[in-house]
Amino acid sequence: MSGPRRGRDVAVVGGGVAGPTVAIGLARSGYDVTLYEAYKKGPEDVGSFFNLARLGRTVMEELGIADRALETGILCSGLSFQNHKGRWLANNPESSTNIMRGELSASLRGVAIDTGVAVRLESRLSSLSELPDGRWELSFADGSRAEADIVIGCDGVHSEVRRHLLPRVPKARYAGVVGSGGMAEVSDRFKVDGLFHMTFGLRGFVGYQVISPGRILWFENHHEYEERSYTELAEIPNADWVASLVDRHRTDPPVVGEVISASTGYVWRWPVYEVPQLEQWYRGSGIVIGDAAHAIQPHLGIGATLAVEDAYELIAALRREPDVAAAFGAFQALRRARVAEMNKQAERMGALMTPRHWWQRTMRDLVMPVAVKKAIKDNAQDYGYRLHPLPPAGQVA
Repeated sequence: MSGPRRGRDVAVVGGGVAGPTVAIGLARSGYDVTLYEAYKKGPEDVGSFFNLARLGRTVMEELGIADRALETGILCSGLSFQNHKGRWLANNPESSTNIMRGELSASLRGVAIDTGVAVRLESRLSSLSELPDGRWELSFADGSRAEADIVIGCDGVHSEVRRHLLPRVPKARYAGVVGSGGMAEVSDRFKVDGLFHMTFGLRGFVGYQVISPGRILWFENHHEYEERSYTELAEIPNADWVASLVDRHRTDPPVVGEVISASTGYVWRWPVYEVPQLEQWYRGSGIVIGDAAHAIQPHLGIGATLAVEDAYELIAALRREPDVAAAFGAFQALRRARVAEMNKQAERMGALMTPRHWWQRTMRDLVMPVAVKKAIKDNAQDYGYRLHPLPPAGQVA
């Protein structure tokens, strides 16, 4: 759709974090928004937890939904780093919010419904076609169809919207990393201190936070050069997966194995994928945001924050600019620079995680205090990034 906006029907594909967030903002801006989610129950039963950095919380506050969306979140007052020998390396006092992926998605979807967004579950996109008049036809696996003036793909790293909208862009690629996350019940000797305790292990990177007396939230990332699918990883019995992680970290500080072995319930595990930097995020009045546009490696824990930043900035762009293509172009120019910088930071952190050689670990431990000080300074300035003011909802006719 070129020229002045002719319609206000928006199809948002993906009900995770970016999807409901952008749907809420656009519904409040006067658009008629439908949110399509592939799963029957939505994403609340899928995944471990998110770390939402300060700007992510700021987005929620600017949209007036922080209290409800982050109600179950746990405040993290900082990070503490140690190496595989238990030697303290550095502290980062930057605060963030840890929240279960499903709880955040479900809360956001509830706000979206209350805002007037139509939510369609069990609607898996199978094709997307641009019509002669610039509108879009969406077809779903159940045989249903829909049309919209604007399509926003928020459907993750393996985005169907991206595949149909931008068929020539690179596919998601396996990053050589497997992640895990879970809950553990431990003794009272683990004190609630507000910190996320990070360990650079010999064969993996582990972090945990005591969120209440006797309860711990934890994650683990390690390199696996042979790709295993979600299904293959899920088929491993839970006890066997936990035992394999404990064994992987047997040479690290004992606390690591103690936390992982105390896991209760299912331990989530997933292969990590990344999306190479896209030159183009949109075509006509269709666009991809969040992981669908720029999934980066998880070493900064900033993926969810980038996704909600995208949602906010896209809302702002569509409020400022009556021409959809122009709004998308301005949005893309703004966000590509931000994502490129965060991708560099993630790659640097990934290189620090599990060096193969003793001398590389020694160098890491020496430079870590300096690197963290720089990261604190950069993060205090949000890496030079500022959210744009959100225009009033009624500014664009």
